[in-house]
Amino acid sequence: MLKSRMIKHNNISNELFNFRANLELYSQNNIISDGLVNWLPSVLEAAGISLELIDSEGKFLWVNSAFTKLTGYSNEEVYKKKINFLNSENNERESSFTSLEAIQNGKIWNGEVVEKSKNGKLLFLEQTILPINDHENGTDFFIIIKRDISGKKRIENELNETYIKYEELAYVFNESPAIGFLWAAHNGMPVEFVTENIRQLGYNPDDFYSGNISFQNIIHPKDLEKTINELYHRALIGEEKFKLTFRILNKSGKVRWVDNYLSVRHGEGGAITHFHGIILDITERIKAEKEARLKLDQLVQADKMVALGTLVSGVAHEINNPNNYVLLNSKLISKTWFNILPILEDYYKTNGDFNVGNQLKYSKIKESMPKVLEGISDGSKRIKNIVKELKGFARNEPWNKYQLVNVNQVINSAINLTKNLIEKTTNHFSIKLDEGIPLIKANSQRLEQVIINLIENSCQALTSNDQSVYVLSKFMKNENSVQILVADEGEGIPTAILNKIKDPFFTTKRGKGGTGLGLAVSSRIILNHNGQLLFESELNKGTKAIIKLPVTKEFESNKESQ
Repeated sequence: MLKSRMIKHNNISNELFNFRANLELYSQNNIISDGLVNWLPSVLEAAGISLELIDSEGKFLWVNSAFTKLTGYSNEEVYKKKINFLNSENNERESSFTSLEAIQNGKIWNGEVVEKSKNGKLLFLEQTILPINDHENGTDFFIIIKRDISGKKRIENELNETYIKYEELAYVFNESPAIGFLWAAHNGMPVEFVTENIRQLGYNPDDFYSGNISFQNIIHPKDLEKTINELYHRALIGEEKFKLTFRILNKSGKVRWVDNYLSVRHGEGGAITHFHGIILDITERIKAEKEARLKLDQLVQADKMVALGTLVSGVAHEINNPNNYVLLNSKLISKTWFNILPILEDYYKTNGDFNVGNQLKYSKIKESMPKVLEGISDGSKRIKNIVKELKGFARNEPWNKYQLVNVNQVINSAINLTKNLIEKTTNHFSIKLDEGIPLIKANSQRLEQVIINLIENSCQALTSNDQSVYVLSKFMKNENSVQILVADEGEGIPTAILNKIKDPFFTTKRGKGGTGLGLAVSSRIILNHNGQLLFESELNKGTKAIIKLPVTKEFESNKESQ
């Protein structure tokens, strides 16, 4: 590589040129003797810098010992050789051209060249070509002065390589999501360096360099105290590198989660002076982890629901067996009571009142016993019906098990199963069923499951027992569909989330045991019936859940024949 420029002089060549000119002038004017002039070769030989005497054809005439020490070539080895034999392959053409051009033009030339020493080592040299005109003999000569700058060039190359690496590192940094920071460990954490990719958070590096924003300013206010305390605690106990996780605010005020990988810098005496490191935006990771935990909770809850179905089925069976004995024996006791009643009545008339059992008077028992026996029988029948409905609810019927269904019967069954919840949450429950409603083809157990879910949601939405819940059914002849409405006067659903409530696992009742599966499953069930599940809601005024199920002509004719 050759860098050159034509100039009038440099420090070394200028001094030598002036020395020569003055020497000639002094000699011509007899200021100094010819003998002193004759000392010049000795002076040049003893100089500590490489000197070459070249003729007008660019051939060596003489070199000093500094040249020999630098290149390894003696005076005899280079005599009458062209100066370009020293040039390296890197700059042979340019160096030869420039040097010879300088010789031909008779001008002083200064530049940098790369030559090869006798042992093949590359020499980085600063070279000056100085013309000497012998007017008396009509001959031109040139002195070439060379100074070894290999050390300087090595340092320059190393600096250049370092700069290139720095530029590459800066590029990688600025194109990566990792934001580099250096801030002082005092007075609000002023930032002394930040990478350009801070712009991904909306900030400009100058926002920090100006002092308008410190590192502390971007930490979320709710995380600030905890983060600073942990930062200094870990640094003071001797941790040199560690990671902190906290929230920051981007320039628009949005919250982002970050991992901050830190290193501690110490000054004199070991005092903490700075912190430096990178921050990585992990908002999406935090969100994914939260969703994963939520899904795990949902799977656990779903597993509980499966277990609950099994439990309900088993409990229903266990309740049904002893209840059959109660129902059967209640009839036997009732029949026995009425058979012995005439005998007891005759005894009462003859002997007066008497105790029956635990100090109970016959006169009292004979009035209440029929009601007691009737209550036992009715209660047992009610248990039997509840068990039947529980078994139906727990039964895993095929999705495609459709049959002719009376919607009103399904509604009544669902109300019976949720009766306790209804009575507990509202004093105003009403039901209005269209008696002329046609049969539809449906899976009764699945349809019942949907209505139960809607009634439960309405009850849970109430904030007072004075608020009402009502259920109705209606045949919409113009739409050729059966409509089921479950409505309440509860807290209502915000408009912003109304379109999400049927999404799987979406719930506003997570803390109250909600799984977010109820409406998602209900919606799917209705869709499998080629129907629609719609919602209308007004905040603080209530919600309406509307089921629309299609009626075919086959079922319409069935209705008309009833």
